[in-house]
Amino acid sequence: MKFEDMKKIWNEQEQQHQYVIDEQMLQENIQLKKRKGSRIVSKMEWMMILSNLLAGSAILVINYIKPPHNIYVTILGGMMVATTVLIFIKRQHRLKNDNQFNRTMLGDLDHAIKNANYRAHLSFSMLVYFIFVSLLMIGSAFYEGKSMMQLIAITAFCIVVLFLGRWEHRSWHMANKKRLEAFRGKLLAAE
Repeated sequence: MKFEDMKKIWNEQEQQHQYVIDEQMLQENIQLKKRKGSRIVSKMEWMMILSNLLAGSAILVINYIKPPHNIYVTILGGMMVATTVLIFIKRQHRLKNDNQFNRTMLGDLDHAIKNANYRAHLSFSMLVYFIFVSLLMIGSAFYEGKSMMQLIAITAFCIVVLFLGRWEHRSWHMANKKRLEAFRGKLLAAE
């Protein structure tokens, strides 16, 4: 429910329109935002956990099966496995603190905002993480003696992915966080 969807009623005493909010519809909308935010965060975490675990493990195994061992690839694989563990720990901490919110309209909205903050922080962390992954990929390509054209292609790929990730962070995660915070401000102003 948007504040623009408020019902307009006529006040006979003051001969003017008044606006009322359907609290049931507002409560359902806030709970929907909370559940949707929790699902998105959970999916993000599991995608990051699985992709980093699979890729990191595969990179480490392949690097140790075929000599010579590339130090950049070893660091990349280790970093991916460590990131898996870190995200799993952060997920457990988030789930443990999920029940600290009261079950009021404002409590549900605060819960949705906390999930949006966490999602934005996770997205930003993955952007920083990708910078390190990119540097290790470029270092590995240089170490293996790839051609200049291949180095340029890898660098261009990393730059494009970084800009797309930045766009996603700003237009999805930060925008959602700001919308929820603005909604909370309107709700508090209406009380």
